Amino acid sequence: MKYDLILKQGRVIDPSQGINGILDVGIKGNKIEDVRAQLDTNESAELLDVSGKLVCPGLVDLHGHWYEGSIYGVDPNICLNHGVTTVVDAGTSGFINFPYFRKHTIEGGSVRILAFLHISCLGLHAPFAEELRDLLYARPKETAIVIEKNRDVVVGVKIRQGQMTGTHGIEALERALEAAEDVSLPLMVHISKGADVPEIMERLRPGDILTHCFQGRGDGIMVPSAGPILPQVIEARKRGVIFDVGHGCGSFSWETARKAFELFFYPDTISTDLHRYCIEDPFRVDLLNTMSKFLLLGMTLEDVISKTTFNPAKALHRESEIGTLRNGAIADVLVFEEEEGEFEFLDTHFRALKGNRKLKAVQVIREGKMFEPGSYPTRLRAFYESDYEVFRAVREGA
Repeated sequence: MKYDLILKQGRVIDPSQGINGILDVGIKGNKIEDVRAQLDTNESAELLDVSGKLVCPGLVDLHGHWYEGSIYGVDPNICLNHGVTTVVDAGTSGFINFPYFRKHTIEGGSVRILAFLHISCLGLHAPFAEELRDLLYARPKETAIVIEKNRDVVVGVKIRQGQMTGTHGIEALERALEAAEDVSLPLMVHISKGADVPEIMERLRPGDILTHCFQGRGDGIMVPSAGPILPQVIEARKRGVIFDVGHGCGSFSWETARKAFELFFYPDTISTDLHRYCIEDPFRVDLLNTMSKFLLLGMTLEDVISKTTFNPAKALHRESEIGTLRNGAIADVLVFEEEEGEFEFLDTHFRALKGNRKLKAVQVIREGKMFEPGSYPTRLRAFYESDYEVFRAVREGA
């Protein structure tokens, strides 16, 4: 047989190739074999009729927390429930605990797991004892050594800027940049209240990633009083700095996103920042739900798909392997539909907007194997009293 599986007559949207039309997708082994108007079904071992459905590359979530040895981490395999075939851990571990993360989670996972390594030796500590209040935790040399040993899965360096860096944010940033320079990989920078955003922007290099671009809690991408985009942000984008959403439980504001859109400033990538505090009520974050919010903001379906497939793949320098349906690429595919109705969407400031479209996974294919959305059990650790402190702080800061 020429194909192991043919997806028949779905509306295929693949921004990496400028494709948007009714096509067949042929898969052989774990690779895409053909995308054409008509494939011979007699040449396939299995046929899946997806007429009336939408088909795109498997989604790439550029920012989440998947190391369950951390208080923030959740099981990455649950992302198969909502169309994500590649997840990227945003620095949940550092050089000390990354080997354990790799051995017990990354290796053998049903979903593909890549990772940014935190400049802090233990990654994300805890909300009540954040990782870079003491600069001694920032270890560029050791970080670079561990990255060199794990280049097949480590895609860059991570740092959070804000209250978690105390009074030495820029010095910590310089240490993170040192590690990223040593290994010639991108730096992902989280911004939150307390971050010196203009200074950060001036230091970021082409290909570096700024995440939480629409967080709306102060010290963001806009001038606080007048409201325009900071000039340093505009210049950084011109240099090739990438702007990522990173929704989470405290990092997405309708108001900030709308203002940015009015100024023609759109995200390069849409990600969830999925972690233990945002996976359940009230936010229930997943990537399809987050994509639906950007449809509500006026983005086209094709743009939203581009920012969750090809764009993050390019940011990771893996665009020939993932985020695409090109012949020879890895056979990661999402079959989905647009539900119509009345849906309520919440930002992390507890503001609700209603929309009439919501994206829903129908079938997920990871390296040529089919997974049923919703079939992977969601197992989450129990909360401690300190976790409820986080929720209270989020509400008070809303």
